[in-house]
Amino acid sequence: MLTIDTHVHIGRGEQLSDTYQIDCDADTILSTMKEAGVDKACIMPVAYRDYEDAIEEVRAAAAAHPEQLIPFARANLRDEERAVSQLRRCLEEYGFRGVKIHPDVDGFPTRSIMALLNDHEVPLLLHAPAEPRIADAITHLAQAYPHVPVICGHMGGFGALFPTFVKYYALEARQIANLYLDTAFVLLHQWIAEAVGICGPDKVLFASDGPVAHPALVLKQIELCHFSEAEKQMILGANAKKLLRL
Repeated sequence: MLTIDTHVHIGRGEQLSDTYQIDCDADTILSTMKEAGVDKACIMPVAYRDYEDAIEEVRAAAAAHPEQLIPFARANLRDEERAVSQLRRCLEEYGFRGVKIHPDVDGFPTRSIMALLNDHEVPLLLHAPAEPRIADAITHLAQAYPHVPVICGHMGGFGALFPTFVKYYALEARQIANLYLDTAFVLLHQWIAEAVGICGPDKVLFASDGPVAHPALVLKQIELCHFSEAEKQMILGANAKKLLRL
């Protein structure tokens, strides 16, 4: 069974007060993957003000480990012209397979950004906070760009306080064909089981938010949900393989 972790961070980072977003190196990622039995991981930058150095960190790691690490780009959307240029280069020259955006840190995608992703039909992974305004914006964005797979990071329930948002995103994913959820940093396995029960196993992607969060913990959560083998195969790798066109 192919196992793909679709949400892993890499890089030195700049925001030293946020230890979750600094000093995530390739050796640590590969070590945790080996310990957990993960075959491939989608790697994306930690937080930067400008992502030029971060893009090179991702590019170098993916080039050194092409069978294991799948590169995702990231950009500061508040400088839209530069962001479009950086993302275009990543997708057209460097062969990156997706884009990660954290709305609170990077800004929310604009029409120019979405047009670029639409042209390449690559997944957009969005940090999906438990916030009504952003939740509504994410669902409208997915509906407006049906050829862009939109992945709601954390199932909309980052941490352990917002089960209502997990249900909301799962209900939206059931209705919107190109809207997906990932399991990164979803602390309660019951939420994963409930989301799959609402939107189906074909709309959920295994993700850890590693390497700070160990992928083995999320794999254990998925195991405790007692999914069928066919359901586990979709969640752990088949869905991601389809979206990434591997």
